[in-house]
Amino acid sequence: MSSSNEYLDLKLFFPYQFSILAQQMSEFIALIYKKYGLSKSQWRVVATVGQHREISARDICLFTRLEKMPVSRSISKLIDAELLEQRTSESDRRTNLLTLTDKGQALYQEIIPLVKSQEQQLLKGLTEQEREQFKIITLKLSGLLEEGSAQ
Repeated sequence: MSSSNEYLDLKLFFPYQFSILAQQMSEFIALIYKKYGLSKSQWRVVATVGQHREISARDICLFTRLEKMPVSRSISKLIDAELLEQRTSESDRRTNLLTLTDKGQALYQEIIPLVKSQEQQLLKGLTEQEREQFKIITLKLSGLLEEGSAQ
C-alpha cells in the first residue's frame, strides 16, 4: 500500500464551501423568523404552505428536502399554535392537507417582506449580473443533481 500525500483543501472544495454558504444564509434569514418564535423547520413549513396554499406533509418533505420527523414535529407545534390547520383530502382519504389559518396567513404576510428585505441585504454586495449568474448556476446545478447527471 503506497502512502499518499494528497489532501482535500476544504477552503477550495466547492461542495464544502457551498454548504457553509447555505448555513450562513440560513442563519442570516433566521434572524427574522426567530423573532416570531419560529424554528427553521417551522418557518420552512409555514413558507411552503403559504406558497402552495394547500399541501400534504409528504409533499412538504419533498419540496423542502426536510426529513419527516422535523416536519411532523413542526406541523404539530404549528397546529397547536393555531397557525396551521389540517383536513382530510376529499380525493384521497389517506392524505391530510395543510393550510394556514387566518392567524398563520397574517404571520406569513408579516414575515414575507422582512425576509425579502433580508435577502436584498444579503445580495447587495453583488452586481445585478452576478446575482443573475448565481441564480442561473444554482438552478442549473440543482437540476443536474435532480436528474442524476452530476453523478
